[in-house]
Amino acid sequence: MENPRFNSFRYGLAVLLMRHPRLRPYAPSAHWWIEDIENYGDAVRFRDKLRAEGGNKVLLKEYEQRCLELEEEVLSYFGASDHDRS
Repeated sequence: MENPRFNSFRYGLAVLLMRHPRLRPYAPSAHWWIEDIENYGDAVRFRDKLRAEGGNKVLLKEYEQRCLELEEEVLSYFGASDHDRS
């Protein structure tokens, strides 16, 4: 069962800010894109779970690609798609 205290938005934003530290000053504006950052957090979390469990390789590859797409989308909102790529 999903942890009711888990917050996809906070997790997604934390991952994004760890991967792209230059965005940290802009974190307060993240509330404008709650749903997109939640989706990113959920995708990253599921991808990491698949990696840890050695799950379905095809599904893992799909989630790795989806995480990159979502990350690029969210970065574009911050106007940072060309900065600090990892």
